[in-house]
Amino acid sequence: MKNTARELTAFKNQIFFHGVIVALIFEAGSLLFLGFDTGFAYGLALGTAVSAVNFSILVFVSKRLLNGGRTWMGFAGYLVRLIVYGFAFFMALRVSNASAVGAALGFITLKIAVYYIHGFKGLRSALSKKRTGAEPLKWKKRRKKGIMKDIFGSPYDEEDEEDEPDED
Repeated sequence: MKNTARELTAFKNQIFFHGVIVALIFEAGSLLFLGFDTGFAYGLALGTAVSAVNFSILVFVSKRLLNGGRTWMGFAGYLVRLIVYGFAFFMALRVSNASAVGAALGFITLKIAVYYIHGFKGLRSALSKKRTGAEPLKWKKRRKKGIMKDIFGSPYDEEDEEDEPDED
């Protein structure tokens, strides 16, 4: 269990690190369009911090549910996370519109980090591997079952008869 906890902590730290990198990229991009706007930087920092807190809440609630917690905990965790997002966005909106945009971008920094870690890196490694030469399986439509299909037939029946080889 200790190794699993260490692996989970290392995984969370990796996501947080990449999330901060994404936030810095957003800030660098905003310098081109807005110049240095303290409201946008505040909103981006607030959104990224709230995203990290909500990710930690999600991990905590998920662990509790997987270890036999009650199902209402999942819903309660969702409501808490939603309230935290709403409060942070409201506070950023009170500062300025640029701050609210920064907060909204900050909310998605960790999501982009997760997509980068597991999506883009995984896709790149999958594309870099050589093909084995195996052909993909042919996709075949499944016949839907049910009393109405049995009485009136199925449009898939004719296709099934054509695809099946004769056994005579």
